Amino acid sequence: MSIVKLFLWPRGRIGRLSFWRGLLVVLLAAFAADLANYMAGMIHPLQMRFYLALACLFVWLCLAAKRLEDAGRSRFLAAIPAALLIAGLASVAFLVGALDGRGPAPTTMIGFFGPLAGVAAFLGATLWIGLAKTKA
Repeated sequence: MSIVKLFLWPRGRIGRLSFWRGLLVVLLAAFAADLANYMAGMIHPLQMRFYLALACLFVWLCLAAKRLEDAGRSRFLAAIPAALLIAGLASVAFLVGALDGRGPAPTTMIGFFGPLAGVAAFLGATLWIGLAKTKA
């Protein structure tokens, strides 16, 4: 399987080792791109990290879909942890809105625990997908 198909195409099957190797390559590439941007100072760091996060999420979806297919499950299950991660990180807006100087609001807890729950669900799903047994 070519590198383009491995990282950018959600169809096909990959084993456990290929899944973990693919994730490692993506994380190292994202780290290197962020470091290069920091050294060159081309784009604002937060903006660059947002773009890198979107690219990494797309590649994760492709890798997870292939791994789920290999494990005998529907590849569309990969969308659930991705949606939970996005919803969790979007709940940071509740925290930012609560910290405007008027004191703690009831939504402060959503802004605090939402991202934690989203990241925990995403990491748990990554472990589950990566460790699932291959169906013959």
